[in-house]
Amino acid sequence: MTERPQSCPLCRGTGFTIETRNGVEVAVACSCRRAGAGGTLLAAARIPPRYRHCAIESFEVWSGDLGSRNLQARARRRTREFVDCYPGVDGGLLFMGSVGTGKTHLAVAALKELVQTKRVRGLYVNALELVQQLQMSFDGGGPSREDILGPVTDTELLVLDELGAGRLTDWVRELLYYVINSRYMAERVTVFTTNYLDSPQPPRAEGLGGGQETGKGERWQETLADRISERLRSRLHEMAEVIELRGEDFRARRAGQGGGRP
Repeated sequence: MTERPQSCPLCRGTGFTIETRNGVEVAVACSCRRAGAGGTLLAAARIPPRYRHCAIESFEVWSGDLGSRNLQARARRRTREFVDCYPGVDGGLLFMGSVGTGKTHLAVAALKELVQTKRVRGLYVNALELVQQLQMSFDGGGPSREDILGPVTDTELLVLDELGAGRLTDWVRELLYYVINSRYMAERVTVFTTNYLDSPQPPRAEGLGGGQETGKGERWQETLADRISERLRSRLHEMAEVIELRGEDFRARRAGQGGGRP
């Protein structure tokens, strides 16, 4: 049960206030009760402590390259519009770009604000950790497959972070397809992040995954379709608006300057 301070001047600890509607007195939830519910929902969203500070307004447009700055500014603007319009949105968001460009920051910021301001039931899930949890469930040492996947497929809003990371076997790809397709069929909104783009990137592109070797012994970066299959990539594009982010690794830059947060 949600705890409320006994000193609340509106409800005096009861959790309800009396309002007159159409000449009839009715009990309605006090603002302190709604605030408590928001805190409970935020805890249930399982946002990692490292990202709890994330907010849309704190996302910095900082890259020295004009093209990258424009993409960063657009990403922040579209995230703000997504949150403001929710639930009247056409789909989710797909943040694509190299490591340290702020994809997870914006994804979590959207989730956190929607939970806090619109009481949305949401969940943060790292794709690689989800796979590891399911692999452990086969050994009988933890929750069942149904217990793990149920919240992921059923939550109103899901942030699926680092899609395409790790070793992707056929089993992993089928698992990801099951999760994503289940949400697609139920018309549930999903926000994705991935370090992989739709087009091959030259060997110098930093922060992206390994890929195909060129005739000179260099390796072009793999595409998202290379990692998760063209079938699943196509489904993502049906479910979410692509938001590309470019620029140097912000975390590495801050670390070099003695900064802390990503």
